[in-house]
Amino acid sequence: MEIVVCLDKWYVMPTGVMMYSVCINNQDSDITFHVIVDESVTLKSKDDLKKTVERFVNKRVAFYEINSHLIDNYPTRKKKITITQAAYYRLFLTDIVTSNINKVLYLDGDTIVRHSLASLWEIDLSGYALAAVTDMSSGNIEYYNRLGYPMELGYFNSGVLLINLDWWRKNNAISLFVEYITKYSEQIKFQDQDILNAVFSNHILFLPVTYNFQHGFLKRIPNYDYRKYEKEVEEARKDPVIVHYTLGKPWEKTVPDAHPFTSTFTKYQRQTIWRNSKMIDRRSTMLKIRGFIGQILRHFRLRQRSKTNIYIDVLPVD
Repeated sequence: MEIVVCLDKWYVMPTGVMMYSVCINNQDSDITFHVIVDESVTLKSKDDLKKTVERFVNKRVAFYEINSHLIDNYPTRKKKITITQAAYYRLFLTDIVTSNINKVLYLDGDTIVRHSLASLWEIDLSGYALAAVTDMSSGNIEYYNRLGYPMELGYFNSGVLLINLDWWRKNNAISLFVEYITKYSEQIKFQDQDILNAVFSNHILFLPVTYNFQHGFLKRIPNYDYRKYEKEVEEARKDPVIVHYTLGKPWEKTVPDAHPFTSTFTKYQRQTIWRNSKMIDRRSTMLKIRGFIGQILRHFRLRQRSKTNIYIDVLPVD
């Protein structure tokens, strides 16, 4: 099994916990982690990731360093907390991993693997660029209008991707990505995810929701195609193979609502060298100041705490 992860300094700890969750739940599998990092990731961080994986039999790590300036001019999502630009690194996979590798499983650093990945890995990708799970907001017509393709083709989440590298090489995928970015940068809102959907809209195999269970599948007001995925989502809630913390990341400060499956992350974190890691705070100085003032106002009851919860009532899965 060939697994790819991409990270910068902000995602070392969560990615390490994710890699540990893969290893502990796939002990019978021979796995190589292809870890794509930029210059912000220190030698110690690399060593920590390597030790985390190589304590298991038949598990190994290969590091690839990419120059972060390669994507300096790529569109950035403007939000209160910016999504790391390392998300773009996966677009260059065919130039990074060796040509004898024809398929990889890409996993975001904000996922946790709870069960065996063997069934996912064995899926036949013949004729497809990749396989992925529908996005939690795939019912939003704005996505398709913005990217310029029919809603019937669907919109997937790029956090878990089974990638057919042979197809990518044959069709010169990197050139397709660069061409799209050059022509339609103003339409790109969700970074690499938008690019992959737009370029591969006719070449996608959709996977069961359990392989990428996003926070939107737990929201009180769903934004996916509820009629199509209702039963599948309800079943996956009970025992997802992969939990994806698309929002409510358990390791970050100031999340608006605690993710119902936070205990799933902390269960694995406590078994790693990052068990005592402090919460990560990637907010700008201004947002930190605003957050501090808000805490003071709530302490003196000058501002009410939010009484709403975006999530349905659901039991933790761990």
